[in-house]
Amino acid sequence: MADDLTSILVIVLIVMAIALAFSIGANDETLSALVGAGVLKFKLALFIGGVAIGAGMIFFSGGFVAKTVGSDILGEGITYTTIMLLTVLISSILWLVVGSFAGIPLSSTHSLVGSVVGVLIVYAIFQGGVNPDTALNWTKLGNVVLSWFLSPLFGLIITFLLFKLIAKLYLSRLKGLNQIELSEKHFKWLLLVGVIFAEIWVGANSGEALGILYGLLDNGSLNLTQYFTYSIICGIFACVGIYFAARYVIRNLASHMVDSRPSEGLIIQMSSAIILMVATILGLPISHSHVIVFCIIGMSMAQKKEVDYKALRKMGIYWFLTFPVAALLAGIIYLGFFSFGFS
Repeated sequence: MADDLTSILVIVLIVMAIALAFSIGANDETLSALVGAGVLKFKLALFIGGVAIGAGMIFFSGGFVAKTVGSDILGEGITYTTIMLLTVLISSILWLVVGSFAGIPLSSTHSLVGSVVGVLIVYAIFQGGVNPDTALNWTKLGNVVLSWFLSPLFGLIITFLLFKLIAKLYLSRLKGLNQIELSEKHFKWLLLVGVIFAEIWVGANSGEALGILYGLLDNGSLNLTQYFTYSIICGIFACVGIYFAARYVIRNLASHMVDSRPSEGLIIQMSSAIILMVATILGLPISHSHVIVFCIIGMSMAQKKEVDYKALRKMGIYWFLTFPVAALLAGIIYLGFFSFGFS
């Protein structure tokens, strides 16, 4: 009976991981700058962006962020049970739903990692024979949390410096409206390259879906062939998510970007892509939305435009609360499972 339940839960987790991959694509806004600039026809832009995010997810499924979420932040000798993974997903989804109703773009990465911490602390306290001090890899977890603070900051700094550099060496030397318009036409095609580059690293750094699959691999529920097979399926569904669902978000955001310059979009996308690339190579799951927001702030500061600090403070409070609230929520849910004999 227990084996049958475990098998069912593994299937449920695989389906939920694939659904998560779809939602990652469905909620991605990276193509907005490209569509707003009118570089490609809308459907072609969706297709290229979908292929890029799916490729990033597939080609970097062999470790990196997936391994961090699915194994490395756990203490030595600790592996996820299927109930743990189920709790992590339930907790993450619940908190993200709250954020959606509040109108705040919360980080699914922060929510997922916070949920992992909450589950493992409760597991260590009530399981017996497990030291809470060693249930988590605190060094790895500390590096992950530190990256959440540093990545937006570096996004702001890189965007600010990159704009100042390009403005001084190139943009400021353009004379007349004709030269400026011709330059921006060239930047449109550079923006295409920048967005594709960014989409690849968005997929590569999305540890939510593949982290769950890696957890199943680590505890023996999946073999290596199955893991890579489902990783490919996740990549495909991320692509499908962009093409069929993200179009509404992208079209809406793009309508507000028709007056923005392609050169500005290129700088923001390249800055965020560089941050995501470095974080992925280091195996650090970060929030793409947080980085993008601070890249936009960096651009505004470089251009001496007004920054909406009131809205930023509101987002900051929710961002700060995500990790502890997700941890607390996951701990309570897992304690409920544990009370009924499921662990």
